[in-house]
Amino acid sequence: MDKGLLGREDVLSIARGIEFIGPECWLTSGAALVLFGVRENTRDVDLVCTKELADRLEAEGYPFRRDGLDNTRIFSINEYVEVLEDWETEEVVEIEGLRSASLLSIRKQKEALGREKDLRDIALIDGFIREKEGKL
Repeated sequence: MDKGLLGREDVLSIARGIEFIGPECWLTSGAALVLFGVRENTRDVDLVCTKELADRLEAEGYPFRRDGLDNTRIFSINEYVEVLEDWETEEVVEIEGLRSASLLSIRKQKEALGREKDLRDIALIDGFIREKEGKL
């Protein structure tokens, strides 16, 4: 894979290769939106982890920076994967055999961030949900 955009199969391959994904770590943001079918692609695979797993990742020597909002750790696992410590997630669901923040949880996260790219994703999520409800 080149460092371009990641499609569904790329996201699945990368996520399934992460040894610590599970009860303490789940997908969020763009990668989850790709798996839900809200977006076609993403630039990276973002995960949320518990504080306990973040402590273990730090002890194992994974590089991290501190987030300016609440000083939590953001780990760089490799060129595609970032792990966000203890990022507010109301609901975790399963998709494609992987744990993921729910669409509404991702929407709330993006609303809290409020960046332009997050506002675009909120519009995509809202449109996706409206379309799904129209098909029921």
